[in-house]
Amino acid sequence: MGVKSWKLGDGVELQEGEYPQDAKIFMSDEEPGIEIPDLVPNTVRLLIVSKPLKDGMEAVNRGPVQYLPLSIYNHKKRLASSDYFIVNPLGTVDVLDTSASEIEYLDGQVVRVLKHVLDRKKIAHAPDLFRLKEAPDSYVVSERVLDEWRKIAPKPTNITFFVLDVPAT
Repeated sequence: MGVKSWKLGDGVELQEGEYPQDAKIFMSDEEPGIEIPDLVPNTVRLLIVSKPLKDGMEAVNRGPVQYLPLSIYNHKKRLASSDYFIVNPLGTVDVLDTSASEIEYLDGQVVRVLKHVLDRKKIAHAPDLFRLKEAPDSYVVSERVLDEWRKIAPKPTNITFFVLDVPAT
């Protein structure tokens, strides 16, 4: 994708022709394993998921998102799976209670969010999958998405959840 790859990290919609039809990634030689988890770790913080995870998100989410097909090749450059997707939630959602959250700023710009506290009123209308306005490389999923994922058998792999604070009003 070249110079347009930044769009996937910032939640910007890819236009026709910007995403390769035969998109692929290769397993890292630094990681010798051959099994592919449902949530694929990567150095560029993209949301790369298996088809079951994608289907679970797609079943309940009503927010704007692109699901971009992706093939994963093993260390020997052979196809390991073609059932993966880059999930690109479009835009960001303003749901943080910035006064209760711990946010590190530099020259008025957010550097990172150390503690996420959601605003109950703002979160009420948020989609089930989105990026945070203050941290677009962070992804938030709702309980509805988690409920869909809990139905998957066998249990999805490589997923870690952090429960975000949503204080009572």
